[in-house]
Amino acid sequence: MPSISVIFGIEILDNELHSQIFFIICKFWIFIVPTIWYLKVDKNIFSRALPTIEGLKVGSLTGVGMSIIIIITWLIFEKSINLEEMKGILESKGLSNFYLYIFGMLYWIFINSLLEEYVFRWFITTKASILFGNDYYAIIFSAFLFTLHHALALYFFGFIFWQIFIASFGLLSAAAIWSWLYLKYQSIWVCWLSHAICDVVVFLIGYRILFM
Repeated sequence: MPSISVIFGIEILDNELHSQIFFIICKFWIFIVPTIWYLKVDKNIFSRALPTIEGLKVGSLTGVGMSIIIIITWLIFEKSINLEEMKGILESKGLSNFYLYIFGMLYWIFINSLLEEYVFRWFITTKASILFGNDYYAIIFSAFLFTLHHALALYFFGFIFWQIFIASFGLLSAAAIWSWLYLKYQSIWVCWLSHAICDVVVFLIGYRILFM
């Protein structure tokens, strides 16, 4: 469903309103399906357990470490990317509006990344661990699915094959680390913190492309 959201939202639906409506439907879908499964199939109740201090520290350290790698990679390969084409795609989605960009940034950091952790790290990783009977296979499976729809987004944003390959390797590694964090600390807040720190850096790069 995240991959379908990317394909339709960026490539197929030209109407901005239709694209946004479809985007919202897909986000609702990937939230409600795991939730119904958790409550109705597994017959659980929502957990209010808080993350441990150790978990938050490790989440922060991994987020900062990966952010440094993102910045270094961007500085190395920036000149090889067609920034004008990328800027045109972002502008077509209304993100050239400063206030809309800030709103989008806050949404992606505080809501979308949390939803991705809810789906990919909690639901998919834990269910895959049961399905495969092995945590390592579950981590790889979840990381692959996470990387797939991000790689599609990179393709539609104008990145070429070798750039997508490098980015996908980074995404796969990050997703594997976040799944490991979840399995170790049993808290989506830990992996979300790491994820959110990385998203801040990504949006700072996006700000530079659009407004500087």
